[in-house]
Amino acid sequence: MPPEKIDRERSWEGPEGHRFALEVLQLSLRRRMLQLVAGGVKDAGQIGEALKLSPSLAGYHLSMLEKALVIERFEEGWRATSTGRLFLEKVEGRA
Repeated sequence: MPPEKIDRERSWEGPEGHRFALEVLQLSLRRRMLQLVAGGVKDAGQIGEALKLSPSLAGYHLSMLEKALVIERFEEGWRATSTGRLFLEKVEGRA
């Protein structure tokens, strides 16, 4: 299935989905995590090391970003979804 179709099926739906995602992304640490994986697939260890987080804390924040549909598991790590990249471009002013 093409990535575009998957992302459309998993997009934010209604005001509840938008509100949840924005609450998740209020934390600057999570936005930094999103920026890291937008630069290429990273595993939880690489993300935790880059941000000086314990593995359990990194895992918790990654799961919140996944629930917000801005990152997804890919192979042996994490990558930004098209929704996550769009957030960085339009809201954070980064591509």
